[in-house]
Amino acid sequence: MTTPAIVAVDGLSVSYRSGGRDVPVVHEVGFELCPGRTLALVGESGSGKSTVAATLLGHLRHGSRITAGTVRVDGNDVFALPAKELRRLRGGTVAMVAQNAGHALTPSMRVGRQIAEALRGDAATDPAAVTDLLDQVRLPRPAELARRYPHELSGGQQQRVAIAMAIAARPKVLVLDEPTTGLDVITQRGVLDLLAALRDELGLAAVLVSHDLGVVNHMADDVAVLRAGRVVEAAPTRRLFTAPADPYTRRLLASVPRLSDAGLALVAEDGTREIRPKAQVPADAPEAVAVRDITIDYGASRAVHGVSFRVRRGEVLALVGESGSGKSTLAWSLAGLRAPSGGEMTATGAGGGAGSGAGSGGDLTGSGGDLTGSGGDLTGSLGDLARPARQRPLSLRRKVQLVFQNADTSLNPRRSVGDAVRRPLRFFGTAPSRTAAAARAQQLIADVRLDPALADRLPAQLSGGQRQRIGIARALAGEPDVLIADEITTALDVSVQADVLRLLDDLRRERDLACLFISHDLAVVRGIADRVVVLRHGVVVEEGPTDAVFAAPGHPYTRRLMAAALDPDGEAGEASEAADDWQDAAEPDDTWTDLGPGHRIRRWRPVAT
Repeated sequence: MTTPAIVAVDGLSVSYRSGGRDVPVVHEVGFELCPGRTLALVGESGSGKSTVAATLLGHLRHGSRITAGTVRVDGNDVFALPAKELRRLRGGTVAMVAQNAGHALTPSMRVGRQIAEALRGDAATDPAAVTDLLDQVRLPRPAELARRYPHELSGGQQQRVAIAMAIAARPKVLVLDEPTTGLDVITQRGVLDLLAALRDELGLAAVLVSHDLGVVNHMADDVAVLRAGRVVEAAPTRRLFTAPADPYTRRLLASVPRLSDAGLALVAEDGTREIRPKAQVPADAPEAVAVRDITIDYGASRAVHGVSFRVRRGEVLALVGESGSGKSTLAWSLAGLRAPSGGEMTATGAGGGAGSGAGSGGDLTGSGGDLTGSGGDLTGSLGDLARPARQRPLSLRRKVQLVFQNADTSLNPRRSVGDAVRRPLRFFGTAPSRTAAAARAQQLIADVRLDPALADRLPAQLSGGQRQRIGIARALAGEPDVLIADEITTALDVSVQADVLRLLDDLRRERDLACLFISHDLAVVRGIADRVVVLRHGVVVEEGPTDAVFAAPGHPYTRRLMAAALDPDGEAGEASEAADDWQDAAEPDDTWTDLGPGHRIRRWRPVAT
């Protein structure tokens, strides 16, 4: 006997009101969904997938309306329900897990109280019901965690709390809107496995909105591909991923980076892909930045423990690891946004020449002195990056530039994007006049493959990929030697991500840039990085040429990261969240095991289970 569908969307069309006319954004979309199954809605930004998913809760963006079709959930026409019945539907029959739980949770309210508000009846006043929910979403010490505030939890824990709130009223349908964007691979895998387990345990139907096709392949039973508001292809997941019928679907799938890619993919209109070989970094390429035995503290907590690395001109070095591993902390310290507690950071060849140790690539101890606290007398080295940005001379400050993760929040929404590029030109003195700054800004916008005419627009008038390119152009305005890219493709569609990565690769070739690339997406790292440093709890556990590390990861933590990665071309490996079955065995005079040219791992030993 066939299970009746709990969700039925038939001929749905939605329009937004703009400039006195209706602008269609969803065109005759239809699908059915049965309990216990997951349907993924995929497509680029602006394809209408989030708009369609939101209609299951009776949500429409302000100024929009349904122009045709129906949305039925559990037998009810959602948009024909009275207000009281619609409120009962939301949370009771359909619940949503939003993209960013950190924003969805109330920061001034304890976690347990927020979950209690989502419960109904007598359960809302029963503390045991709250801890039972936290236990159901696999959170440790639920009674203790219920007393914490959201900021005291990790990203993965916050997302699990959001899931607990969503299932509190025992809904029949879950809407998952990019539920793992921004999470590292291990946390992402844990959240997805939890959602799949809850779906099976509770018999939920789920609608997954995602641009991550690895996530879709891992979780969805069926996929609907949207483009410009229309469904261009719908099929069971396995069939769609192995034999996509529509050219757009083929291009979308071909744009996804793979762990096996030895370079960035170039995708043709018919969906065929070619791997562009990485740029060869000469063995004698000059060093751009050197980090030696850096420690960084947050109060009494040490976030980075004695990390060392060097980046040469024209080279991309990737930092990978879970959230809390110290990747972004290192990047921000290098950019001068947080002073280290100890160790040395030196820019070689910085404006006017560097001090002792800068430029030779040899012993760097001559320039540092005591770097704790105030850092002692650091004025002797123009290349000393241990000082905060405000204390660095402009000639040094402009040599290391940071591209932020979220261009939406890093660009001033009230100023034009052209102004965002002109300001650093004037600040660093790389343009002598306003006229020269305007001309140079337009050239930089063109350099990041955008139309210079976009300079007069506000950030909100650009797409996410365009805003990220403006962020790169702004960083280039200082004519840096070192570009730090901190998770710059996390929230981008796969095709836009591919464009931004190719741009970054072009720029490092054209400008001989040294690039510190930070990402939790291992497939992206595989395609763009020349070398990789793996961090765990602020400690380097493995480093080496990217090809060598990905071909034969030597440390169990690196192997765990790679097992958790989700590939669109097959079944994912096991990614247990159980306690690690190894422990650190490094000694001060015996820290590393050498695995080959430049490839080494921190010493470890197995622990009997």
